[in-house]
Amino acid sequence: MALPCTPDQAQDLLRQFDKTVRLHQLYPATNATYLKAIGALRAAFRSMWELTGSVALQVSDTQFTWHDVVVLDEPEKASDSLPWTLFKDGVRQLVLRPGFEETELDALLAIIPKVRRAQDYDDDVLTLLWEQEFEHLSYRFIDTVTSEGAPLDPSATPGRWPASVTMRDDPRAAVEAARRRADAAGTGGLEVALRLAAPIDAEAERSRGEAMHHLRSALEQEYDGDLRCDVADALLDIFELQRDVAVRNEVVRHLDALTLHLLSARAFGTLAHLLRESALAAHRAPAVTPQELAGLAHLAERISDPALLTPLLEGVDAAELRPAADDVREFLDRLGSRALATMLQWSLESRHHDLRLLYLARADRLAEAEPDELVKLVLAEHDGVALEAMRRCGTQKLEAAVVALVRQLGHANESHRLAALTALAAMATPRALSGVERALGDASAHLRTMALKVLSAGGHRAVLPRITDLVQGRETREMDSNERRALFELYGTICGDAGVPWLSSQLTGAKGFFKRKSDPETRACAAAALGRVGTAKAREALQTAGDVDEPLIRRAVNSALARKTSS
Repeated sequence: MALPCTPDQAQDLLRQFDKTVRLHQLYPATNATYLKAIGALRAAFRSMWELTGSVALQVSDTQFTWHDVVVLDEPEKASDSLPWTLFKDGVRQLVLRPGFEETELDALLAIIPKVRRAQDYDDDVLTLLWEQEFEHLSYRFIDTVTSEGAPLDPSATPGRWPASVTMRDDPRAAVEAARRRADAAGTGGLEVALRLAAPIDAEAERSRGEAMHHLRSALEQEYDGDLRCDVADALLDIFELQRDVAVRNEVVRHLDALTLHLLSARAFGTLAHLLRESALAAHRAPAVTPQELAGLAHLAERISDPALLTPLLEGVDAAELRPAADDVREFLDRLGSRALATMLQWSLESRHHDLRLLYLARADRLAEAEPDELVKLVLAEHDGVALEAMRRCGTQKLEAAVVALVRQLGHANESHRLAALTALAAMATPRALSGVERALGDASAHLRTMALKVLSAGGHRAVLPRITDLVQGRETREMDSNERRALFELYGTICGDAGVPWLSSQLTGAKGFFKRKSDPETRACAAAALGRVGTAKAREALQTAGDVDEPLIRRAVNSALARKTSS
């Protein structure tokens, strides 16, 4: 019988197959070396299908033969021998057909390493082959338990199959054959034939299915578990049980190294577990020294270091597959005060809305729990962090932040000066209002006006001498209308009856030394200031100007008179 191709081609195919199996055990499926090997193997199979419709390999303990030609020889019966791996579990023939080189090749490559690593209680190669339900691969096998010592078929020529060899094809074909054999026997014959075709009892099949499901669930739970959590727990158990200082110090060193490993792996859930359990161990362990407590507490401080935490969050932000939100939240909850700046920064810079919310929530909690750290960040170099810190200082009314906020009133960036002024206004304490005075000389008219209104709302009388000089000086002529009115209103708020004569002179016109009346806008501002004074004397001065013809002044006087008189 003529061979469909030369033995060398078949030998090359089997050598490439054996090489790919070995590489599959050494490298992950994404490795370039492995991908190159499996690509070459698929190409070899496609070349073979151009010459023949199937490849039938006879399996012995040391060889694969094809048409009585040895195409793979492994003299040693070792665990890495491909013929021995199949032969020892009963496989005696493999038949490969076109299409096998696609997905079924990957399945077979995954089965062989499992069999090589298998323990006595693990599934054998026959079970694993049966579970896959291959369409382009079939195999013959013998029952290695019941066929031991079985006689050869008396009519067989040397080297042929024993009498007990079974062909494992598609079970559906066996059922169909049983149906055909029962066609002449009627319904009763069909039921008998199907029962005979059934490989095992239905109840036994159900029990076996339940057992397999339980085993698979147990295996999945085992493999899904994080071994690093077990390592951390074991180290902390040693810390609790051993009182020897040297042992506990060594445990802390190992935990520190594990922390760095988890950071590089972005294992948020495991890091949170480690920090939580280390905090518990610090309280549970007997006779713990302050140095040992500091060693465990250092773990949380270490991961809170911006130098380590920032690259970690950068990697998470850029990753296509991000960790679970619950794992990230639990991890963030374990961070210490040093993480506040990083949380503020990434609550602004993260590209992902859900992560920004997590960072923002943690920043709020840290800001409330660590006010001293928040005050430090008022002077942070990162603009966004400094602005967020100032806003929170105002919200929390942190008196300790006044000095830093006043310092920011001299910042070159107007947004910093505005944020500092807003925070001081929110505090509105005498110390904070004293700091606001610095903004009266700001380059921005908007900020100067805002400072005047803040001081007016706070009734800050300590600024009266400076305000008197301003309101009665020439600077008012250069001010815009909003700033001028705010200045006069502040003066009226804090001057009392002592300022009424001058304000009245500005409203009603020149008397005594004054030669001419002020402009209408200044007179309207004076009316508003008298309204802020709110005393009977101030109202009397307003009433004397009630018949003024100028609409702007008349409206200002009426508005001032409508204000409630102060006691």
